[in-house]
Amino acid sequence: MSLRVLVRDDTPVTGVLTRAAAVPAGDWDALTGPAAFYSSRAWVRGLEDIHGQGLVLTAFRASRLTGVVPTWHSRDTRGLFCLADMTAPLPGPWEQQMLWLGTNRGTANALTITRAPGTRQSTLRTLLEGARGVAAAEGLSGVVWPYLSGDAAREVAACHPLAQTVLHSADAIVAVPGNGMEGLEAAATSKDRRTWRREQRLFHAHSAIEWTALSPPVIQLIAPLLARTRDKYGSAGGRRWVERALTGQLSSGAAASAVVALARPRHDTEVAAAAVYYHRGDWLYGRYWGAQGDGPGPYAYFNLTHYAAVDYAARHGVRHLHLSVPASPSKTARTARPSPLALVLFPTGPTPLIDQGLLQEHNDHFARQWWTRSRTARQAPPDAAWRTWMLAQHQPGHQERDALPHLHL
Repeated sequence: MSLRVLVRDDTPVTGVLTRAAAVPAGDWDALTGPAAFYSSRAWVRGLEDIHGQGLVLTAFRASRLTGVVPTWHSRDTRGLFCLADMTAPLPGPWEQQMLWLGTNRGTANALTITRAPGTRQSTLRTLLEGARGVAAAEGLSGVVWPYLSGDAAREVAACHPLAQTVLHSADAIVAVPGNGMEGLEAAATSKDRRTWRREQRLFHAHSAIEWTALSPPVIQLIAPLLARTRDKYGSAGGRRWVERALTGQLSSGAAASAVVALARPRHDTEVAAAAVYYHRGDWLYGRYWGAQGDGPGPYAYFNLTHYAAVDYAARHGVRHLHLSVPASPSKTARTARPSPLALVLFPTGPTPLIDQGLLQEHNDHFARQWWTRSRTARQAPPDAAWRTWMLAQHQPGHQERDALPHLHL
C-alpha cells in the first residue's frame, strides 16, 4: 500500500492509495446505499481487473473512513468520456488533460461520503483539495467528476469556490409498480398500451425468456453475444474483454447478485440474446445487452432490457429499474424518467475553467430542453430537478417556483 498525506488539519485527513483493495470493504460500503451500486468497493475492484489499478482518494477523521473517491484518466477523443462531446456546444479547455473522479468509465457515479452532517461537507472539501493536489502533481489542468446526479453535483460544487457544474446527460430510471408491466400499462394511454402489448406478444410468439444467476458457464454462453453488440458500436476487446470483465466481477463480489435474462427462439435451444442485471436493495441495474445477428425475434431488445426486467423487478420487491445511459427516446417512451446528470469541474490553478455566463446559458438551455421533452412525453411526469436547474440560473440561491412566473414552468 502506498500512502501519502495531502491535507492534514483538525478535521479530515486525505490519503492516496494505489488500489481499492487497500480500503476495507466494510468501511467503504458503509458509505454507500442501494442507489450507489456502481460506486461500491466490489464494483471498483472488478473494474481494476479490466482497466488496471488507479489511485483512490480517501478521507479519515479520527481514524474513521469518511469518504473515498477513485480516480482515473480518460484519453477518449469522442463519446461518453470525451469532455468536448459531453459538454457540446459549451466552449471550454476540453483539449487539456484532466484527472477524472468516480469509477473508471462509469456513467452513474455517487458520493461515497459520510452522511454525518457535521463531517460531510468538510470531507468533500478535503477530498476535492486532495484531487487538485494529485492533478497538479501530474501536471494536469484540472479535475472532472462526471455522471453525478444533479443534486450530488450541486452538493460537491458548493464545497469548493472554484468548482463549476455542467449538465451533460440524463439518467433513465423506471419506477416499478408492485404489479410490474400490468401496472405501467394500466397508467398508460391506450395507444402506448397497445404498442407495448403488441411488442411483447410478437416477441413471445417467437421466443421465450428465462432468468438465471451469473456464473462461469453462463459467462461462456453470453460472452459472444455481448462482444458482438459491443463491437457493433465500436467498443474494443471482443469476447475476451467480456469474459475478463464478468469474471472479475464474480471474483470481486460485484456480481454476487447479478442475474441474466436469456432469450431462446422457440424452435431452437441456442441462446440468441442476453441482458445482464445487478440487484442491490430495491434497485435493479441494467448493464449489458447482446444478441446474435438476427436476434431471437422481433422487439427482443425492448423485451429483455425493459418489459421482462420490469416484471422481474416487481416479483422481487424492486422499486427502481436503472437503465443504461443515455436516456434515449425509446426508453422514455416506455416510462423511463430522465433525471439530470452533471459533471463538476475545477482547476488546479487559481481561476475557473469556464466562462460563468456561458456556463449558465448552457445549463439553462440543457435543462429547458429536457424539461420540455419530458413534459411532451406521454408517460412519467418531468423530474422536478430540471426545473431546479432552470431556476438556479436566474435566481442564485433561490429555488421557489413563484419567484419566476415569467418562465411558465
